[in-house]
Amino acid sequence: MVGQQPMVWKDLLDTAKDLAEVIRNHMDQEADKERVLLKVWPQLIQAGFHRMLVDSRFGGLGLDLRSYLQVIRQLAYGDGALTLAVHVHNVAVYMVYELGKKTFRSRLKTWLDDASLFALARSEDGRDYRYDFSTRISQNHASMILNGQKDFCTLAGLADYYVVFAQPEWSQPSMDSLQLCLVNGKHPAVEVIKSNGLDAMVASSTYSVRFKSYPLSPAELVGQPGAITGLTHPDILPLGICAINIGMADLGIELFIEKERQRCVKPNEDMEIVRWLGQIDVLSHSAQLLLDKSIDSRPISEGNSGVWLRRAKAASDTLIQDVTEGAIRHLGMDGIKSPNPFMYLRNNSYATRILPPNTRKCLLTLGSELIQ
Repeated sequence: MVGQQPMVWKDLLDTAKDLAEVIRNHMDQEADKERVLLKVWPQLIQAGFHRMLVDSRFGGLGLDLRSYLQVIRQLAYGDGALTLAVHVHNVAVYMVYELGKKTFRSRLKTWLDDASLFALARSEDGRDYRYDFSTRISQNHASMILNGQKDFCTLAGLADYYVVFAQPEWSQPSMDSLQLCLVNGKHPAVEVIKSNGLDAMVASSTYSVRFKSYPLSPAELVGQPGAITGLTHPDILPLGICAINIGMADLGIELFIEKERQRCVKPNEDMEIVRWLGQIDVLSHSAQLLLDKSIDSRPISEGNSGVWLRRAKAASDTLIQDVTEGAIRHLGMDGIKSPNPFMYLRNNSYATRILPPNTRKCLLTLGSELIQ
């Protein structure tokens, strides 16, 4: 939104700012992020932040993409990992809402009214995250069966429902045959296993989920095969991760400047710090400009829209890394388990790297495109 914004929008950002403060206060008192999420979830629901992308006719806030990303950036001021969880939930809800028929949307409203949590089950370790999944739907007489495993699944174990990316066995793997389905997270055929390796660092409920002969009914299929290619915002997940990175960087710089003032050190007395702050300011504005360009270059069918997104993701990854590493370098650290807020912020920043694309993948892709 550009120019004068309505009071309702200002109130929404103020609410996000207040909730970020609530999240930070809880994080100071409780190290278990899953427990913190469950504590603040009722407040997020009260503010409508559990259905930001759903039309107001179904009880949602009906935010456009740019407004939604601004709210996500503000929430990241509180905690990046928790904001990632909120973002993943909203993306899962958005997919069900946009791809599901009217009856599906009505059921979705009921679930959200009941405060249900939704998760995305899409990534598989070592496989193409777009469509080449080993998680398959098979036909068993008159019924369908879902089998397979999803990794790096945010909200695993907490979610009431999973939006699962799967391939029907009777079709060749492609985006046109990819089927989304909604799985009851409390069903005995759904098993959550701690196998990711990152969970100890991230502590954001990011585990693997295994589906063992889960019986699928036609009512649990979200849209037709390949319907995901028709999403208005097919890349909303990485866009939100960019916004989270920028929000965490905002917090990092604020904490750094506050710490410097407490040390009674004049910034201009240390030219290295001055240069670093200037570099971070340029990186921050660059990441935001690239994120804006990613939004403006929509739809995804435009040739350069994917390139802008990869640039934005690489820039935001670099930004949060330089902020946290620079703050630790200039202020020192006491160890990985230290209460040092910058060390905590660095650990927290890993939460946004559990889903591709990451910086290395973005830069390799961009480099390959330049060579071609």
